[in-house]
Amino acid sequence: VWSGGGLTVDLANHSVQVNGNVVALTPIEFSLLAQLTRHAGRVLTHAHLLDAVWGPKASDQAHYLRVHFAHLRRKLKTAGLPGEIIRNEPGIGYRLVIAV
Repeated sequence: VWSGGGLTVDLANHSVQVNGNVVALTPIEFSLLAQLTRHAGRVLTHAHLLDAVWGPKASDQAHYLRVHFAHLRRKLKTAGLPGEIIRNEPGIGYRLVIAV
């Protein structure tokens, strides 16, 4: 279980809560968030995220990340977290910016 700033991610049970309220995520959204929480504060490259979530054949599909991170941010923001907790590092990747 990873927790910080009102966000709790239970990696074993594939569940996410914001301030104690369950947030329903798709498997892809959960996988992306799980990658970010495992490396909270560090930038994960587009290549790393694509390989970890979709596999090596998706290495040139960066648009997948934009679409799914937009949905993930919207769901977390609706649940009460600031949308900026997932920061895009242009040309590099994404970072989870949250107080642990």
